[in-house]
Amino acid sequence: MEIKQLTRRQLFTMKNRKNLERKVRKFWEATKNADLVVEYIVAIIVRNALVASDFSLPCQDVVRDLLFQAEPSETLRKFSPFFKDYLDESEWGNVIKRLFKNENAYYKATKKMRIHEGNLKNRGSAALADNYDSYTLVSIFEDTNGKKHTWKLRDADPSNTLEETKRILNILTTLTIFEKGDVRQFAQFVDCDFKGTTTIYSTRQPKEQEQSVQNSVAEPSKMKADTSVERVLIDGFDLSALTKGELIMLLKGIFEEAEAAMLEETSEEPEENFEKLPADLPIGDKTNIESRIVPEEKGNLQQEPLSPLAKPKNDLIPSLAAGAILEEGTEKPPKVDKPVKQNGKKLSKKDRKLLEKFNQGKKKHRK
Repeated sequence: MEIKQLTRRQLFTMKNRKNLERKVRKFWEATKNADLVVEYIVAIIVRNALVASDFSLPCQDVVRDLLFQAEPSETLRKFSPFFKDYLDESEWGNVIKRLFKNENAYYKATKKMRIHEGNLKNRGSAALADNYDSYTLVSIFEDTNGKKHTWKLRDADPSNTLEETKRILNILTTLTIFEKGDVRQFAQFVDCDFKGTTTIYSTRQPKEQEQSVQNSVAEPSKMKADTSVERVLIDGFDLSALTKGELIMLLKGIFEEAEAAMLEETSEEPEENFEKLPADLPIGDKTNIESRIVPEEKGNLQQEPLSPLAKPKNDLIPSLAAGAILEEGTEKPPKVDKPVKQNGKKLSKKDRKLLEKFNQGKKKHRK
């Protein structure tokens, strides 16, 4: 009964390690094909380096048969460095003597493979920020015809860095057992993605990062251009839809409203160093406030510094000026309901209070 060769699917997807080792042993016992069995075991060793599950040192009894009993072949010599960990130092020395003429011949013939075997060790230096339930390693290879194909490996080990994974995947290019028709598939490694719920790393990542940097540079310039034509809305008005004249009228109205509001606030606030007029002060006694608002009877018009309350003589309140020169015994001047200045504007609240206190002082003096 002819036994079938093991497939790539069996070597990389069978979850039960014992069943996989049983198939390899069965094939070895039935065929004694050392070249195929050596590559089967090397493929499992590579799988162990890529996945989280434990497939370390697979098929130990078969490996010992290959090293100590199988007829030496180029394939066995080529991949012998991958089996060094199966033996102690004394046993390994005997294997070298059996497969090679001497130790120098071993180092010369296995230089490339010893480098590949060294890439299986000292792995797992990557630090993960998140934890995922499962990972898939998606890699791309070229066959001997230059045609690309994708290969997915589940249960991938997320602790391997991108460079570690690339070096391990390159070992597959040394194997000849994976063919489709008569074309060897893993002829050259091209690319890989490591995916869980997100991509952890990829050999395409530098290109993607460069593209993302270009996009990030382009986005601010785009935003700057957008803001230059962005419509600014104030109280529901679209300023970009207004003409130049309408904008001028709008701004003029805003400034006028702001100026009126500021004048109203300053008129209601008492000024600092405001001099109150005593209620019982006789009219004949001149005070500072009286000298500022009553014109001098003398002919010489001497200009004095004006306080914030002082007004030019043309702006003097008629009723206040008349009341200031009244003598005792004169009749009470008519009451002015809404005193106004000569320019037609109403008196401020502060001026009205000043006038009221002045009139009260005159009443008390009469009494």
